[in-house]
Amino acid sequence: CVPVVGRQPLRSLEQLGPCGVFILMQLLEVSAELARRRGLSERDAFKLRVQVFSVAAAGVAAVVAALYPTGYFGPLSSRVRGLFVRHTRTGNPLVDSVAEHQPASNNAYFQYLQMWVCYLAPPGWVFLLANVAINAVKDLLGIETPLAPDAGNSRTMAKSFLVLYGIIAYYFCNKMVRLIILIAPVAAALSGISAGLAFDWAAAQVSLLLPDGDGDQGEGSGKADAAEDDGADGAAASSKGGKVGKGSAKEAAKRSASRKKASATSGGALEKQLLALYRTPAARAARLLVAGVLVYFMLDNYRKFYHVSNSMANGMSQPSIMFKAQLRDGTHIIVDDYREAYFWLRDNTPADARVMAWWDYGYQITGIANRTTIADGNTWNHEHIALLGRCLTAPEKHAHRIIRHLADYVLLWTGGGGDDLAKSPHMARIGNSVYDDICPDDPTCRQFGFDRHGTPTPMMEASALFKMHSHQQRPGVSVDPNRFQLAYQTKYNKVRIYKVLGVSKESKEWVANVSNRVCDAPGSWYCTGQYPPALDWLWTKRKDFRQLEDFNVNREDRDNKYYAEYMARMSGKQEGGKPSVSKPSASKPSSKKSPSSLPAGAGKKSDLASTLRGLIKRDDQDGLATILAQNPEAATLRSDDGRGPLWWAYELGRSDIAALLIAAGADADARDKEGIRPSDLKKQ
Repeated sequence: CVPVVGRQPLRSLEQLGPCGVFILMQLLEVSAELARRRGLSERDAFKLRVQVFSVAAAGVAAVVAALYPTGYFGPLSSRVRGLFVRHTRTGNPLVDSVAEHQPASNNAYFQYLQMWVCYLAPPGWVFLLANVAINAVKDLLGIETPLAPDAGNSRTMAKSFLVLYGIIAYYFCNKMVRLIILIAPVAAALSGISAGLAFDWAAAQVSLLLPDGDGDQGEGSGKADAAEDDGADGAAASSKGGKVGKGSAKEAAKRSASRKKASATSGGALEKQLLALYRTPAARAARLLVAGVLVYFMLDNYRKFYHVSNSMANGMSQPSIMFKAQLRDGTHIIVDDYREAYFWLRDNTPADARVMAWWDYGYQITGIANRTTIADGNTWNHEHIALLGRCLTAPEKHAHRIIRHLADYVLLWTGGGGDDLAKSPHMARIGNSVYDDICPDDPTCRQFGFDRHGTPTPMMEASALFKMHSHQQRPGVSVDPNRFQLAYQTKYNKVRIYKVLGVSKESKEWVANVSNRVCDAPGSWYCTGQYPPALDWLWTKRKDFRQLEDFNVNREDRDNKYYAEYMARMSGKQEGGKPSVSKPSASKPSSKKSPSSLPAGAGKKSDLASTLRGLIKRDDQDGLATILAQNPEAATLRSDDGRGPLWWAYELGRSDIAALLIAAGADADARDKEGIRPSDLKKQ
């Protein structure tokens, strides 16, 4: 359940910012109200505002000075920190494992915003920026504008808001693809400005067909402009004085004369020549033709945009866990494995059954299967997710020793691509961040994975997840029938469900007992559960995860060392900034393939490049996903010619693999030594 908010807005740095803005607005209103009551001038009102803010700042500083040493204020989370650093570089393996935290690609903008919004929004933003800059220069030089001061100021503020909104929204959605929704409103507004300007110009050209529609021939134009100026001056004077007096008429005449003089001195003959050319019959006909084409083009694309927007809205509002696929023989099928698995749980397991699965599928298990899940997307407890990672990546016997006290069934995604086997290196890293005996002295668990030949490392081969994933599918791989039993396998092997044998009834009853829950208040709806006493032995191995941002807690040497080593290894180095190079083995060469993990740096750079080339050539998405999960830096590998996996994928026409590489951090805009980008090799 969702934790109660409590005093979080006054403690968390993520929420203190918005809270500070709210307080700032209240102080501004207090200052304005006091100024109105006292009838202060603008200068005196400014002094009062300074006094109010000074008193408030002194009070806030005193409170912060008193509470900061006590550890009252919470840190920035890694999710927020991920907005300012590169994906997979937050220092938190749980946050680094989430695919939605990756930067948005160019394809994502065109997919969600559509082509014409992507093309029209930037010109609209540039137009507003230029307009705001011109108004700022006019204000600085004291040049009058046709608008009344209040109207001009309000319009400038509205334009400035859109300019700032566009910059901020683009920055954040460019850092994290899941935030691309933030740019949708401002992108629509900016593209509307561009479309509106184009449509207004086209409408003005179409008006040429009307009698005297243009009014821009010969001297008549100058007279019309002069009359328009005089009318504007008269309107401005009337708005101030009710009716135009002699003084107002003289001031209007002076302003009109000054404008004409400025036009004569600044425009010169060149402006008149260009204007005359613009108004020639040939130019009028060309403008009319362009306007007609532009209007037709806009209306045609409007219909397409409207249709695509409604189709996407319907698709996104009705998410489906079924999808179309094609078999190798060309047969089209509907893959319904996930729904079938959840319905099987609902119809064939007891109502109080507990299902252990990676947290990604927790909501589906709860909502569709109507069964209790060990974790879901709202599990805030890092240590609990780490325990789940330990259960799945531990050796089968050790894993069963823990799982029998927590769950009745284990559900795995086994269909390839981003299934649980591909995610398992992340699970090991997350578990190791709390239980450092999983991968001693290796925060990234490089020894949990596959070698360059696709052979599982000994640590991977012994894990419960590998055995359940590859049970009776790889030669010699099967689960222990005394610990786990395959209860259900979907038609296309996308999901497997195992029944846990030897479940501890004592632990299950202890957890179900409401008296063993810890509530924040008597009778409260917010009650956290506790682990059964049978797992007390496990807590002696646990070390609560401390992030770099946890400045308000006592960080031990172990925490600092873990963070430094984790960041260094994720960068392909060891602690201290030295490249990660494996030591040569003193043992005799074996006839078997070396099980050393590829990401551990055991092979040369050329070996890794050859492996990646082979996977891309064979279109082996599963194998590539496994390597990228273990070592994200493989996506950015570059050979001597400056090219890397993304170039090879486009060159071979592997669009799905290219998307996988971009998602892993490959730079789609990078260039090789000849200045060629990966997309330049894309097959048409």
